[in-house]
Amino acid sequence: MLDKNTLLTAAQAETGLSDFGDPAFHQPLDLLIDALNSEARLNDFGQLRAQMTLHSGLVNRLKINDYLAKHPDVQGQPVPRPVFIVGLPRTGTTALHHLLNQDPGNRTLRLWEAQDPVPPPETATYLSDPRIEARAAGVALTEQFLPGFLKAHLIDAEEPDECYMLLNRDFLSVEYSAMFHIPSYANWLYANLCQRGAYHSHKRQLQLLQYRHPGHWVLKAPFHQLGLREILRVYPDAIIVQTHRAPLQFVASGCSFSEMLRRSGSDTVDAHEVGRDWMDMLRIYTRTFEADRAALEADFPGQFIDVQHDDFVRDPWPAVQAIYAARGTPLSQSSRHAMQAWLEAHPKGKHGRHEYRLDDYGISREEVADLFAPYMQRYGLGLE
Repeated sequence: MLDKNTLLTAAQAETGLSDFGDPAFHQPLDLLIDALNSEARLNDFGQLRAQMTLHSGLVNRLKINDYLAKHPDVQGQPVPRPVFIVGLPRTGTTALHHLLNQDPGNRTLRLWEAQDPVPPPETATYLSDPRIEARAAGVALTEQFLPGFLKAHLIDAEEPDECYMLLNRDFLSVEYSAMFHIPSYANWLYANLCQRGAYHSHKRQLQLLQYRHPGHWVLKAPFHQLGLREILRVYPDAIIVQTHRAPLQFVASGCSFSEMLRRSGSDTVDAHEVGRDWMDMLRIYTRTFEADRAALEADFPGQFIDVQHDDFVRDPWPAVQAIYAARGTPLSQSSRHAMQAWLEAHPKGKHGRHEYRLDDYGISREEVADLFAPYMQRYGLGLE
């Protein structure tokens, strides 16, 4: 069983630090631990993975608070015109993020620095920081513990990843509900993410990470569908990029990915339960974002960009150019050449096919069509 006091004490012992900062993190941590203990049906590896994930969040929370206390000028830095890629899972967000990462002027959140942000990376050693090698060793074990993961998701210590990791330190992250069946925590999170100051914490960490290695942030995470109001409150000049895809192309894919994550941590994984959890998530994501976008878009003209997945696969350049135009920065020829080289080196399906069927998860075509009917009509999408 996971125990909060044991976790807190272990994090303090490892770091020699004691100040966890704003005590608001205790409520989500309590809810998360309770759900993991009572709902997730963890096996030994799942117990270890949950413990390691929570420990990492607490350790980084201590380190970040300590660093910011000693360097108060960090939080005075601007974070101008960040790009947030906010499409639903499996709609092409990762490919777009990696493509934009080929421009050295774009500042993405690399996996190694996201997992170990203190001390903040420095430009002079950004490509040789010893944390890269340490994280690469962990990535190398991924396929051993999560067979099929590399077919479904691009991951590398030196490549960009999702900024849900920044919210792990507040224990307000969808990573946990993707890895484990914890519906009580997931439902609480969906209702409370934007009431908890999560994006203020998100910004503090961007400021820390850019402190000695600046750049123009390009960020990505599907959970940002829940956070649009807070994103535009904390980052009022943000560019919001929404990717779109026919729903039958991504619903089963997302279920399969979540099932794969959960099977390593539990010996009791019900595919239909995964399907219900995934559909609940898609429902709240879609309805929240679409309502918030409709309410806010007129007040933030020129800051929303739509990218159709199939159009992007055929020709990515209109989407790329639209993002740069909205941000008001030029796309250099050298960056375009680097992006083209990345496209040629990463053809679709390079790591193998990720196989999945909707029926495996107890989801009907009619259920998907009903959920996404307004979405498909608004963005001119078919069902498949």
